[in-house]
Amino acid sequence: MKTAKRLLSVLLVLVMVAAMVACSGGSTEGGDTTTTGGGNDTTVTGGGSDTTVTGGDNGGDNGGDNGGDNGGDTGTTTPIWIQKPYNIDDFRGNNYIVVQHQAEEEPFGYSEDSWLGSFVLERIAEVEAKFECTLEFKFLAYGGAEFTANFQALEFTGTGGDIVFSNNNASVRRVIGTGGEESLLVDLFALDDILNFWDTNKWGTVTSRETMMAGSSFYGLTPALWVDCAPLPAYQMVYSRDVLDAFGAAHPSEYWENGEWDREAMLDLITSVYDESGADLVYGINSQVNHMQRATFLSTGVTMVVVDQINADESVDWSYGLLTPDALEALTWFKNAYTNNRKYFNGGNSSPVGNWATYHQVLVDGCAAFCLTRGGEVLRNVVADLPNFGITCWAGLEANTLSGFYENCYSVCIPVFAQDAYCSAYLMYDLFEGLNGIEDYEDVLQFYRDTYFESDLDVEMLVREGAVLQYSYWPNDGDQIWNTLAGTLVNASSVKTAIENAISTSAATAENYILPNMVELEKYKQAGYFN
Repeated sequence: MKTAKRLLSVLLVLVMVAAMVACSGGSTEGGDTTTTGGGNDTTVTGGGSDTTVTGGDNGGDNGGDNGGDNGGDTGTTTPIWIQKPYNIDDFRGNNYIVVQHQAEEEPFGYSEDSWLGSFVLERIAEVEAKFECTLEFKFLAYGGAEFTANFQALEFTGTGGDIVFSNNNASVRRVIGTGGEESLLVDLFALDDILNFWDTNKWGTVTSRETMMAGSSFYGLTPALWVDCAPLPAYQMVYSRDVLDAFGAAHPSEYWENGEWDREAMLDLITSVYDESGADLVYGINSQVNHMQRATFLSTGVTMVVVDQINADESVDWSYGLLTPDALEALTWFKNAYTNNRKYFNGGNSSPVGNWATYHQVLVDGCAAFCLTRGGEVLRNVVADLPNFGITCWAGLEANTLSGFYENCYSVCIPVFAQDAYCSAYLMYDLFEGLNGIEDYEDVLQFYRDTYFESDLDVEMLVREGAVLQYSYWPNDGDQIWNTLAGTLVNASSVKTAIENAISTSAATAENYILPNMVELEKYKQAGYFN
């Protein structure tokens, strides 16, 4: 077995070059490959060949005309990716450890007697047979800072994993560090010739990648072809058809189909549901104020940090999206809508009934028409508890505007102390092909349609295009600004002043986490990737 060497962050330009070489086919034989530039040198050992990547400066214009997995408007043909061949001798007889926060006897969180679990067990057996190795699953607590300590302990004792599997990458993100300089995870960009990093069909949307991004590096991928691991936006707008029918109100789907789902239509429906005459109060929407405020902001399409210009000297001109005219107008609208119609929002209470896992129960009980709840809770709870439900999105000024955000996603990562990062990457690639006939993301959508939902529109609302979503940076206190605004915005004499005061609570998050990622994503987009 070869000793794995820690993968340093590979700088932007040369990673793009390496990706283009891989996507163009590159060499189909094992051997030593060297890419030379200026800057830091990183050697990655394993997988049948040794590859030395000699660093260069960030930025540059390499790769623009070569497109990416999605091509963009470059006028060129999308390159064909060919996976680098492996050497079976690097795998034969080895035992590889998958670190997960589920019990060891439930690989990737699936019990043996579950429907999907049987397919997962089959996949594991196939991979073990192909690579003539074994896979072992190890439990590791993911609770906040505890995960970082436990993860580091694995490294220092030499008993660490070869793959990390998590359905809560907010905890895993803790071991990346601010900019990735001290990451305990491998930058997966450097393994593009194995993983096909640009394949958003298999590895999730651009925004879901951002959940494990630090600067120009990506430390986790979402197994989007595993149906229950596919990235789902946080805080879906769910409604009860039965409650709306009881009040003679239209359904949001009717507005959407007519191209009329906007703020005023949504507010009309929320304020059409109110009854205090019975034993239980019935009202329009059950939701956290900060969630509704965030949804209002997201419906504008403005990002939290706006990169205005990347200058020749690499300095960046940027601004807070919350202070743009569109954001100020939208949040002023919400302030007025909320304060002028208070009784329809949480029945006039400052907080909703329940928590994110149980907000929908008020709809089940017939006491509210709408709620905002996590996408995962829709699949786990809403579909079982609320037979006659629909999904829509928080409406914007413009009709039929899709919006939303990711709070965290499933992630598959490689620890820096893995036996061999290349071997881990091959295992990752084969393990997370689709299960039970799922071949592409369209099959995932069809699965949702056949299994959970009554209409294609519900699926469209649940699984939204990555281009309209944002990442919340919740693990890095990205929620703090919304928590602050929840207690100040609706009562503020000036919306702009309230926002300016709240921004100070999230300045470190914006400058240390969001801005660096936004700058690098902008460079990738300008170079023809992720378009």
